[in-house]
Amino acid sequence: MSSITPEEFVHTAKKFIELSDKFFDSWSFHQNDNDILKTYVKKEEFVNHRDEGEKVFLYRAEYIIFYNLSYGVPSFSFNIWNSSGTLLTLEEVRQMSLMKISKEDFYSVITQQEHPVMHRPYFIIHPCNTEKILLYFKHTTKNLIVTFLGLITPLIQLNLPLEYGL
Repeated sequence: MSSITPEEFVHTAKKFIELSDKFFDSWSFHQNDNDILKTYVKKEEFVNHRDEGEKVFLYRAEYIIFYNLSYGVPSFSFNIWNSSGTLLTLEEVRQMSLMKISKEDFYSVITQQEHPVMHRPYFIIHPCNTEKILLYFKHTTKNLIVTFLGLITPLIQLNLPLEYGL
Protein backbone atom coordinates (compact mmCIF):
# COMPACT_ATOMS: atom_id res chain seq x y z
CA MET A 1 0.00 0.00 0.00
CA SER A 2 1.38 3.40 -0.99
CA SER A 3 -0.77 5.76 1.05
CA ILE A 4 0.17 7.50 4.27
CA THR A 5 -2.01 8.70 7.13
CA PRO A 6 -2.70 12.37 7.84
CA GLU A 7 -0.51 12.05 10.95
CA GLU A 8 2.36 10.64 8.85
CA PHE A 9 1.94 13.56 6.45
CA VAL A 10 2.17 16.09 9.31
CA HIS A 11 5.27 14.33 10.67
CA THR A 12 6.87 14.27 7.19
CA ALA A 13 5.94 17.93 6.64
CA LYS A 14 7.56 18.96 9.93
CA LYS A 15 10.75 17.08 9.01
CA PHE A 16 10.67 18.74 5.58
CA ILE A 17 10.39 22.17 7.22
CA GLU A 18 13.44 21.36 9.38
CA LEU A 19 15.38 20.71 6.17
CA SER A 20 13.98 23.83 4.53
CA ASP A 21 15.08 25.94 7.49
CA LYS A 22 18.52 24.33 7.41
CA PHE A 23 18.93 25.18 3.72
CA PHE A 24 17.26 28.63 3.97
CA ASP A 25 14.62 27.52 1.47
CA SER A 26 11.68 29.54 2.90
CA TRP A 27 9.00 26.84 3.11
CA SER A 28 6.61 27.50 6.00
CA PHE A 29 4.46 25.11 8.01
CA HIS A 30 0.78 25.92 8.61
CA GLN A 31 -0.81 23.60 11.13
CA ASN A 32 -4.51 23.59 11.79
CA ASP A 33 -5.09 22.13 15.26
CA ASN A 34 -8.85 21.86 14.66
CA ASP A 35 -8.63 19.97 11.38
CA ILE A 36 -5.46 18.03 10.50
CA LEU A 37 -6.58 17.93 6.84
CA LYS A 38 -6.11 21.70 6.65
CA THR A 39 -2.44 21.49 7.63
CA TYR A 40 -0.05 22.37 4.78
CA VAL A 41 3.38 23.65 3.84
CA LYS A 42 3.80 26.69 1.64
CA LYS A 43 6.46 28.56 -0.28
CA GLU A 44 6.26 31.83 -2.17
CA GLU A 45 8.98 32.94 -4.53
CA PHE A 46 9.73 34.77 -7.72
CA VAL A 47 10.68 32.69 -10.75
CA ASN A 48 11.95 33.83 -14.09
CA HIS A 49 11.35 32.24 -17.43
CA ARG A 50 13.15 32.77 -20.71
CA ASP A 51 10.89 32.24 -23.71
CA GLU A 52 11.99 30.89 -27.09
CA GLY A 53 12.82 34.45 -28.20
CA GLU A 54 15.20 34.78 -25.20
CA LYS A 55 12.94 37.36 -23.53
CA VAL A 56 12.96 36.99 -19.73
CA PHE A 57 9.76 37.19 -17.68
CA LEU A 58 9.45 37.43 -13.91
CA TYR A 59 6.56 35.66 -12.17
CA ARG A 60 5.35 35.27 -8.61
CA ALA A 61 4.69 31.68 -7.60
CA GLU A 62 2.99 30.13 -4.61
CA TYR A 63 3.43 26.42 -3.87
CA ILE A 64 1.33 24.48 -1.37
CA ILE A 65 1.68 20.86 -0.30
CA PHE A 66 -1.33 19.46 1.53
CA TYR A 67 -2.70 16.05 2.43
CA ASN A 68 -5.12 14.43 -0.01
CA LEU A 69 -7.48 12.24 2.01
CA SER A 70 -8.94 10.44 -1.03
CA TYR A 71 -5.55 9.19 -2.24
CA GLY A 72 -3.68 9.17 1.08
CA VAL A 73 -0.73 11.14 -0.31
CA PRO A 74 0.80 14.60 -0.15
CA SER A 75 -0.69 16.72 -2.94
CA PHE A 76 1.15 19.51 -4.68
CA SER A 77 -0.61 22.66 -5.78
CA PHE A 78 0.57 25.98 -7.12
CA ASN A 79 -0.38 29.27 -8.71
CA ILE A 80 1.75 31.55 -10.83
CA TRP A 81 1.01 35.21 -11.55
CA ASN A 82 2.57 37.53 -14.11
CA SER A 83 3.93 40.99 -13.25
CA SER A 84 0.49 42.59 -13.62
CA GLY A 85 -0.98 40.15 -11.08
CA THR A 86 -2.89 38.01 -13.59
CA LEU A 87 -2.98 34.29 -12.91
CA LEU A 88 -1.31 32.32 -15.69
CA THR A 89 -3.36 29.88 -17.73
CA LEU A 90 -2.63 26.17 -17.75
CA GLU A 91 -1.21 26.53 -21.26
CA GLU A 92 1.14 29.32 -20.12
CA VAL A 93 2.29 27.11 -17.26
CA ARG A 94 2.91 24.27 -19.73
CA GLN A 95 5.02 26.56 -21.91
CA MET A 96 7.13 27.52 -18.86
CA SER A 97 7.83 23.88 -18.07
CA LEU A 98 11.39 22.69 -18.57
CA MET A 99 9.92 19.41 -19.82
CA LYS A 100 8.65 19.73 -23.36
CA ILE A 101 5.66 17.42 -23.40
CA SER A 102 2.40 17.41 -25.31
CA LYS A 103 -0.66 19.28 -24.08
CA GLU A 104 -2.49 16.01 -23.53
CA ASP A 105 0.28 14.54 -21.40
CA PHE A 106 0.73 17.77 -19.43
CA TYR A 107 -3.00 18.18 -18.86
CA SER A 108 -3.28 14.59 -17.66
CA VAL A 109 -0.80 15.40 -14.87
CA ILE A 110 -1.79 18.98 -13.96
CA THR A 111 -5.33 20.27 -13.66
CA GLN A 112 -6.89 23.42 -12.29
CA GLN A 113 -9.56 23.08 -9.63
CA GLU A 114 -10.79 24.57 -6.40
CA HIS A 115 -8.18 23.95 -3.73
CA PRO A 116 -9.60 21.80 -0.89
CA VAL A 117 -7.81 23.86 1.78
CA MET A 118 -7.57 27.35 0.26
CA HIS A 119 -11.01 27.27 -1.45
CA ARG A 120 -9.92 29.08 -4.61
CA PRO A 121 -8.57 27.88 -7.97
CA TYR A 122 -5.11 26.29 -7.99
CA PHE A 123 -3.17 24.12 -10.36
CA ILE A 124 -2.87 20.69 -8.78
CA ILE A 125 -0.69 17.77 -9.78
CA HIS A 126 -3.16 14.94 -10.02
CA PRO A 127 -2.90 12.82 -6.86
CA CYS A 128 -3.25 9.48 -8.65
CA ASN A 129 0.09 10.21 -10.31
CA THR A 130 1.55 11.14 -6.92
CA GLU A 131 0.32 7.86 -5.51
CA LYS A 132 2.01 5.92 -8.33
CA ILE A 133 5.30 7.79 -7.92
CA LEU A 134 5.42 7.49 -4.15
CA LEU A 135 4.68 3.77 -4.30
CA TYR A 136 8.25 3.29 -5.52
CA PHE A 137 9.85 5.45 -2.84
CA LYS A 138 7.76 5.15 0.34
CA HIS A 139 10.06 2.70 2.11
CA THR A 140 13.40 3.93 0.73
CA THR A 141 13.25 7.71 1.00
CA LYS A 142 14.27 9.81 3.96
CA ASN A 143 11.43 12.26 3.23
CA LEU A 144 8.53 11.69 0.81
CA ILE A 145 8.04 15.41 0.22
CA VAL A 146 11.67 15.95 -0.79
CA THR A 147 11.55 12.93 -3.09
CA PHE A 148 8.33 14.05 -4.73
CA LEU A 149 9.53 17.64 -5.18
CA GLY A 150 12.77 16.38 -6.70
CA LEU A 151 10.78 14.50 -9.31
CA ILE A 152 8.44 17.33 -10.29
CA THR A 153 10.75 20.37 -10.28
CA PRO A 154 11.40 20.29 -14.06
CA LEU A 155 7.67 20.13 -14.69
CA ILE A 156 6.84 23.32 -12.83
CA GLN A 157 10.16 25.18 -12.42
CA LEU A 158 10.27 24.98 -8.66
CA ASN A 159 13.66 26.03 -7.31
CA LEU A 160 14.83 23.22 -5.04
CA PRO A 161 18.31 23.52 -3.47
CA LEU A 162 20.63 20.63 -4.27
CA GLU A 163 21.38 20.22 -0.56
CA TYR A 164 18.09 18.36 -0.15
CA GLY A 165 19.69 15.47 -2.02
CA LEU A 166 22.58 15.09 0.42
